[in-house]
Amino acid sequence: QRLLVMVLDYPACGFPANITEEEIRTLYLGPNGDGKGGLAEKYTQCSYGKFNLNITAFRAVRVTHLCSTPITTNCSSWAMSTLADAATKALIGPAAFSSFSHYTYIVPPGLQPVCPWAGLAILPGQQTFLQTSANGVYRWATIMHVALNNYGLWNSWQNGTEYGDYSTAMGRGNACPNSAEISRMGWATPAVGGDQLNSSALLPGTTKTFVLPATYLTGSNNYLRVIPDWLSMYNDSKSALNLYMAVRVARKGDAGLGQSYASKVNIHEVNATMDNGLPNLYANSDRKIQFINAVSPMSQLTLDVYNLVVYGGSWVDTDTLRVHLCRFKNSPFECPSLGDLEAQPPPPLSLRPPSPRPPRPPLPRPPPPSPARIGKFAYLACWLMRAPHSFLATSRPLFIQG
Repeated sequence: QRLLVMVLDYPACGFPANITEEEIRTLYLGPNGDGKGGLAEKYTQCSYGKFNLNITAFRAVRVTHLCSTPITTNCSSWAMSTLADAATKALIGPAAFSSFSHYTYIVPPGLQPVCPWAGLAILPGQQTFLQTSANGVYRWATIMHVALNNYGLWNSWQNGTEYGDYSTAMGRGNACPNSAEISRMGWATPAVGGDQLNSSALLPGTTKTFVLPATYLTGSNNYLRVIPDWLSMYNDSKSALNLYMAVRVARKGDAGLGQSYASKVNIHEVNATMDNGLPNLYANSDRKIQFINAVSPMSQLTLDVYNLVVYGGSWVDTDTLRVHLCRFKNSPFECPSLGDLEAQPPPPLSLRPPSPRPPRPPLPRPPPPSPARIGKFAYLACWLMRAPHSFLATSRPLFIQG
């Protein structure tokens, strides 16, 4: 992104700005202004280096100008951007203004009573608006949220509540986007053989096993996509859903993940018709990404509505988990138990060395003429087993409540 941040300053209207250009640079580029901190670092971490701020092009300007009644009474984003654009072009020149790919407007704190949102974006588009507040420009996840709205990502749901997903910045989480979102952005690739898990790939009563790295580790082969076309509802374009599954661990960009999501297989569902149409169709439509559940290591979860069992297996490497899937027709008992799938190999046997042979007692002098009898000794060797010891849309403002 070649980003221009405009700090809106309306002193004549009684709404002065209270954040400086230098503070903006620190929030976006980090304390050294080199992109190795602040929002820029989060962009790089979450996208695996595929979505970044252009550090050289980045610019923040304070724009002092007159406001208007639509701004002070209705919080009109159109009026804000129109007046700010004209004032900024006069300040830096039209050519310089046009050299940027995206534009962010920082709203003065005095307008919070009439602007009841933390951030706002045009979806899809180039413009974002942020409040000068703790949940606005001072929160990296809010800045990322509205920025990704510009690229066609919508808000993430949980329990039927928009923004309710705390596993992602696209909900209310302080974490990187979830698997349905990073795949949509082109930042991540599915596990080998894990992108088209339909009725042909998942046969009833059999399991598929995958090894998934936590999403913070790499964008390569880090999620599963289930297409449950074995369900009758999959023929309904409105009710058909696909599933995305990925392992999330609270490190790096995901350090803010809560206990409900961290160190677990996160499962999200999306509208299948739109999902199957990407990237050529429905690119800016709301797939209604919704978190539905999470599975801990060495546990299993039955998704009855999908006739599917999801198993969290063992950690096989640092923050890398074995995950199993099994489809059933009538009952989850058609699928194997977790114990069968994660049966531990026999532990190594530990031999206790046998006790040394006791010295043979001296033979008694045989009474003549009978011959001596030699006794036979049996020894028992003891073997010890070590106990196994997350329709085409038109451009419109999208709000983040906060």
